[in-house]
Amino acid sequence: MAHLLVYLYKIKPEAKEKFLEISAKTNKKFQEYGGVTEQIFRLSPSSKNYGISLIPEKLDVKEEEELWIGLLRFQSEEHARITMEDFDSDEEVNELLNEFVAHVAPLDHILFGEFVSEHTTIKQ
Repeated sequence: MAHLLVYLYKIKPEAKEKFLEISAKTNKKFQEYGGVTEQIFRLSPSSKNYGISLIPEKLDVKEEEELWIGLLRFQSEEHARITMEDFDSDEEVNELLNEFVAHVAPLDHILFGEFVSEHTTIKQ
């Protein structure tokens, strides 16, 4: 079953270019170690409410911040474990993390979670 690592980043708009630069470098490393895909999205303002809570409100995103999401996809939980062990022990990756924390967002502005697919989507 597919396995997904999800990162939510609260960053200032002026840090966007540095964020994307570091993300491109870490994505390259991620793929070198066997990761399937990494995708990054910026939360778009929405005029729709549907009467439900909005993500920026629940995550306390400040007016001067943007919310980004990073999705790292793996074939399985085991694949994620093996890939991330190698990725996390890479010296260049750790240097990029330090650069990220110093120039883009402190660790307390990043949320993380792992998700496992419970079923396979059927294509028609």
